[in-house]
This record gives sequence, C-alpha cells and structure tokens, in this order.
Amino acid sequence: PEQAVLGVTSGLVLIAGELHPALVVEPTGPIVRPGTTGLGDDFLPLLIEQGFMPLMELSEVPPVLHGWSVLVAMGQLHAVLQPGTNGGQPVAWWQAHQPLQVTDGWRAAANKHQQVLMFAAPVGSIGRQPREDLLRDALDKAAANGKLVGVAMPLAGT
Repeated sequence: PEQAVLGVTSGLVLIAGELHPALVVEPTGPIVRPGTTGLGDDFLPLLIEQGFMPLMELSEVPPVLHGWSVLVAMGQLHAVLQPGTNGGQPVAWWQAHQPLQVTDGWRAAANKHQQVLMFAAPVGSIGRQPREDLLRDALDKAAANGKLVGVAMPLAGT
C-alpha cells in the first residue's frame, strides 16, 4: 500500500463562546499499524494509545496531552512534537515540508491560550473545507459519528 500523507488544516474553532486555535489532521489514506498487513484503518486507535481522547461533541476544550507540543516559530507552523523515547528530546510526529502560514487571528488565539487544540479523524471524515464554519460542521459530524479524537497541546517556540 502507498504511504499515507497527513493533511493538516489550521483554523479557529468556537468552543463555549471562545475562539481556540486548532489543527485538524486527516490522512490521505488508511493508516495501518506498523508491522501489520491488512486493509483496516488504525489511525484513531494509534492516537488513542498515545493519549488522544475520543470526542463525541465539541462542547469543551479537550484535555492537555503532556509531552506533546505544537512548534510555531516566526508566525509559522513548523511541526507537532511528541515525547522522545526514554525522556529524550521531543521528536516530530508531523513536520511541515515548508513552514505553514497561519492567520493573524489564529496566531493571536494561540498566544492568548498558549496552547493549540489538535483534532484528528480518519481519511474521508473531514475533507478540505474552505471556511472555518464548514470546518466546524465537518468536525461536529465526525464527532457525532465517533470518528474524532482531540487534545490540547502547549505551544513550543515563539
């Protein structure tokens, strides 16, 4: 099978009357567990094993996943970092091919909250949404269908 690519979309998500900076991750194809063969999709189970929380609705901010962080430098998104093995340096779970621009509103919300919400869904659950209201609708639908996980991650960098 072809290696799936993780698509990452940034946007502002309204939760409990407040705008939060969010990253939405959706692979381009099914993700199978390393070392296994098969046609299943283990993307959400693999993330849940890392501490991501299944979300049935977006009514409150998901809990912080300690050890993970979002690297933003000079106003651009560079990477999502996960804990290194045996307490070592964090390593990139996802890294941009080239730094991604984020909106001024996204950056301001990230600086205000000092954290970013990260949502993930299996292939075909979210799609490319041209507007934040459509992105929110897609997130709500994925959550209602049991196909959404999420966490909050502190900012790393500036």
